[in-house]
This record gives sequence, structure tokens and C-alpha cells, in this order.
Amino acid sequence: MKTDYQLKTEVTRELACDVRIDETAIGVTVHHGVVALHGIVGDWAEKHAAEAAAHRVAGVLDVANEIEIKPSWNAARADADIAEAVRDALTRNRFVPDHQIQSTVADRGAVTLTGTVRTLAQRDEAERVVRDLAGVRYVFNQITLEVPIVEQVRIQA
Repeated sequence: MKTDYQLKTEVTRELACDVRIDETAIGVTVHHGVVALHGIVGDWAEKHAAEAAAHRVAGVLDVANEIEIKPSWNAARADADIAEAVRDALTRNRFVPDHQIQSTVADRGAVTLTGTVRTLAQRDEAERVVRDLAGVRYVFNQITLEVPIVEQVRIQA
């Protein structure tokens, strides 16, 4: 088992290796093996990338992502613009059944995805393409999975 100091060093190194992350904006603390990330970043994609980087380090089981999102003044977009960008991103991605997904954008960049898709991969891909858009602060993925016909028959029996 790694010490807290070793985990902190390795997480910090992993953040520095990820080109999507400004590691100088993110602080790392470790207590009893739990990694806490804190700082301020410009968008949800960077916050999510930092969390994923911490989880890639062997020995890290839990991450408290306390990173705040504060877009720079020129990155702020109107919710209507973000909603259009969300629809465009979903439509352009051939792995996402865009006609089955609806989005709501509110509170300056908080995106809620709803609808029903066939696979978990489609659900995850929809979230991925949306979270990387400029101006998106949060993504609430409420997309559900279709219940296969075989399962529906078992449920009724």
C-alpha cells in the first residue's frame, strides 16, 4: 500500500502529463488514501479530466473532486448558444442516437441530458461530446437504457 505522500506525488505527476489539464491550477491533498482535488478551472471538461487522471493512479480508490468551475469572461456563453452547440454535437456524432436524446441548458451552462438509448456506450458517448463543449459547466446525464424485449417478458411473467 502506498503512503499518502507517494499517492500525492503520483497524482500530481499524472495531472502534469495530461495535456487537457493546467496542473498549476489544481491542488492535491491525500489523507488516508483519499485524494482531494481543489482549485479553479475554466470548464467542466478540465474538472472531469483531472478526476479521471487521479483515478488512473494505481492505489487511488476514492477522489473528492472539489474543483470549482469559473469560466473566463470571454468563455461565457448564453444558454441558448450552448443548447445549439449541444444539439449540433449530438447530431454530428455517429455513435449517438441524437433523435432519442433531449437536452436542457440552464443556469449558465448546466446541461441535463434525458432520453432513452440502447447501450451504456451510447449514454456515455453523449455525455462525453457534451461535456467538452465551451461554456458547459456541468452535465447531468439522466439518459436511461432501453429494457430489452426479453427482459420485458420476464418482468411481466
